[in-house]
Amino acid sequence: MLLLPASGIPKGQPCNISTTTVYLESQGCHAKELVNVTSCRGSCGTFTFYSTKMRSLEHTCSCCQEVAASERKIQLSCPDNTEISYTYIHIDTCACLKTECSVPGRSEMANVKSRRRRR
Repeated sequence: MLLLPASGIPKGQPCNISTTTVYLESQGCHAKELVNVTSCRGSCGTFTFYSTKMRSLEHTCSCCQEVAASERKIQLSCPDNTEISYTYIHIDTCACLKTECSVPGRSEMANVKSRRRRR
């Protein structure tokens, strides 16, 4: 089981689409009905291991993000009884995609190693 910090990502939940129902608004105009807005949410395989070949730690990271999205249009009602067209992005599919891992203090660790070698 992958343990994650309490950052709003459910522990052990796979990457998937999450839907929130909201009233969209723009320029003081708002939707007459609730709209399903999607996001990607969940855990992905991220790990670190020691590579004997590279003689260092190897990092593999992936994040839950959209792989397919489409534009959707709705009409928003304005206070002056007019309507405007509003376009938003709807996520159709989410997946774990490989990404760069950032290692906090990596340069600091390199400096510590080089100091130890000089002794």
